[in-house]
Amino acid sequence: MPSRTGVGGNLSCVSPFLDSLASKGLNFSNAFTMGNPTEFALPGLFASSYLLDNGGYRNGIADREVAFAEVLKRIGYSTSAFFTIFRPKNDEYHRGFDDFYHLYDLQVTEKNFMNTANWYVDALGRGSIETAECKSELSIYYKEYLEDVQRYCESWIDYGENGILPESRIFNNINYRMVSERVKMNLESLAANPDKVIEPILTGGRIGLSEIVNKEVCRRKKVLKPTFLDLKFRAQVLRYCGAMFNRSTSRDSGKNTFALALDRILHGQSNLLLRYPSGGYILEAFKRWHGKHKEGKPFYSYIKLLDAHELNLYSHDLNQQKDEQKQEYEIFKKCLRDLCSEKNYKGNLLYDCSIRYVDHVLHRLVDYLKKANILKDTILVITADHGGTYPNIPVRGNKSHRVNAFYDELYRIPLVFSGEGLEAKCSKSLVSSVDIGSTLLDLIGESNPASFRGRSLLSDVERHYVMSENQGRGPCDLIRKSVRVCIRSKKIKLVYEKPPGKSEEGFVDQLYDLRNDPDEMVNLKSDVEALSDSEDLLEVARARTEEIVS
Repeated sequence: MPSRTGVGGNLSCVSPFLDSLASKGLNFSNAFTMGNPTEFALPGLFASSYLLDNGGYRNGIADREVAFAEVLKRIGYSTSAFFTIFRPKNDEYHRGFDDFYHLYDLQVTEKNFMNTANWYVDALGRGSIETAECKSELSIYYKEYLEDVQRYCESWIDYGENGILPESRIFNNINYRMVSERVKMNLESLAANPDKVIEPILTGGRIGLSEIVNKEVCRRKKVLKPTFLDLKFRAQVLRYCGAMFNRSTSRDSGKNTFALALDRILHGQSNLLLRYPSGGYILEAFKRWHGKHKEGKPFYSYIKLLDAHELNLYSHDLNQQKDEQKQEYEIFKKCLRDLCSEKNYKGNLLYDCSIRYVDHVLHRLVDYLKKANILKDTILVITADHGGTYPNIPVRGNKSHRVNAFYDELYRIPLVFSGEGLEAKCSKSLVSSVDIGSTLLDLIGESNPASFRGRSLLSDVERHYVMSENQGRGPCDLIRKSVRVCIRSKKIKLVYEKPPGKSEEGFVDQLYDLRNDPDEMVNLKSDVEALSDSEDLLEVARARTEEIVS
């Protein structure tokens, strides 16, 4: 969340290096993602397209005309991606990348499949889908996810045997061959009798990936014991979170933080993170890749750090980084002290410390580019796919983190362009995540592809509004699921929903006066005067909805 950075209005101890980059570069304080959660945001980042363009997110960017990385590859760039989310190949997010690294845990893949499966089960219960069609569509999804797991295992076997990526305490400790064999067996069973494989989930059971990735099946090669630094981190987390627990100024936040801290410590085995590699690991992977790429050839790298998402605090998964971990421990401890010294602090200690860790990794990245003598020729873009609500004392309770919600804390994102020659400027113009690729192309003197929805942020033409959209969890289904479109100006936010079915009329679901109600607490959807004032945004929402469903 941009509000949790120093430049976004939080304490300066949280993101000092990012703040320095923002002060020297182009900083956009009103940047918004066009989708939430991550899988909804990626089409904007990878292909400058809206979520529900080209039939929606069913196949990621497979149906998009051109991907951003493809444009760069055609003009001679080396391209790499350090991808920390599921289904990259089935969704074709690898388009245009010479080297594409899968950096996530198998449990993430299972979770995403089950979200889809649960939607189909619910739809079957409502009678909106027939049993035969439900089984058929689930079989397709299940096959795709199994294939993704298969590719994932093959990739990690390759990484380990050929020394492509750094050694990891966590990821090199998984028996990928065992998992791969289980996947192969499931694919064979699915091909032979799909109805039998899918049937259990229709009666409330779980299938597939949970059987493949559980602890008994993909048991780690050895028991990971906590290191001395692991224990020191845990002790500090408990100490400071315990101190925050009873602070009157942030009691709710303290409770939330303490609960999360206990969860990570009690269930995190030897680390505070299980599903994704740490920022330190990803940085080392990038450095290894860059050391092998052709010298003098321009390059583009997409590097995704999940540390703030997972509340990670240090490079826990690297085998040989003791000195670095000691430094990270001191940074972490100082950040905790600084946050707790603030009498009116309201937030989540773990989240803010995770941002401080990301800030440290970013600093290390810039130092590497400087030592490699390429920083002066490099453009850095620091952004996010979406925001979140748990960093703050929730103003709406847990409801604010719903996937189909459009609150600013979920959709406002940081966006900083840093590089030699860029104007030092903080812009309050409305900008969208679909603009990032277009702006980068403009910076290197390349034209914007016709299919790109974005515009260069170097132009003086301002957006009157930004657009976001989603369909909620589960599959993309423009026939049986509602389409929800959010149009946000600087003054008004309007959410328009079109229910499934040709005869169903769309309606305004949410309407907020952002000037007088910046926290979006009062829904004015029934206010005649407010609706009249937002008629121009309503027309935009209706037109976009018709474009999608037609």
